[in-house]
Amino acid sequence: MRIIVADDAATLRATFSWIVRRLGHDIVAEAADAGEAERLTLALKPDVVVVDGRLAGIELPATIARLADLAPAILVVTALEERRLGSAALAAGATGLLLRPFSVSGISAALRRSKRGEA
Repeated sequence: MRIIVADDAATLRATFSWIVRRLGHDIVAEAADAGEAERLTLALKPDVVVVDGRLAGIELPATIARLADLAPAILVVTALEERRLGSAALAAGATGLLLRPFSVSGISAALRRSKRGEA
């Protein structure tokens, strides 16, 4: 799968990207804010956009809705205790949630579900 990772923390982007590559997927770009994520998604047409629910510059419902119009799957990274954020992301068009702290098996499962349209 072709994936864009959007997180304002460079260390988290790098770690997540490393894991996803080890799982056999392609990271086509990394974004540090919501605007960059949207521009890259429009230009690169990824299969999945993984976006931090607390990403810099994000207006969650509006950003997720725009990204959902541009990519087949949007996974929002959130914590279990951020239920409202997760619910808002799903209502706005996210296809799934990836709970933090994430694990290799959790990432793999979320990407498999997104490929089947069950994220």
